[in-house]
Amino acid sequence: MAEMAGRLSERVRFEGRDEVRGTAGETGGSWRTRFECWARVEPVSRFEALTPRADTRQTARRWRILMRDGVRPTLEMRIRWKGALLLPTAIEPDPRLPGWILLWAEDWAD
Repeated sequence: MAEMAGRLSERVRFEGRDEVRGTAGETGGSWRTRFECWARVEPVSRFEALTPRADTRQTARRWRILMRDGVRPTLEMRIRWKGALLLPTAIEPDPRLPGWILLWAEDWAD
């Protein structure tokens, strides 16, 4: 895999939510780091329109993240990268590169 040398130049952190149930049955919790890894992060498209809200259209950037296999990200996690929060939308083994994972994400919107 010499062709990948130097391409995994971004440090990304995957966070998972620790669910806590309160006395009244409500759920809450906090996010904590599950793992960090080196990855290649690149935009998929500049902007993609999402569902309209009232009179405006909300937009979100989409990202493609390539990382080595061995880590186990899930769709319930969130990603911190360069101060941004990303929401995973799909995870798959890279069909072109055995031993690699492709993760698709978009900007986190609360």
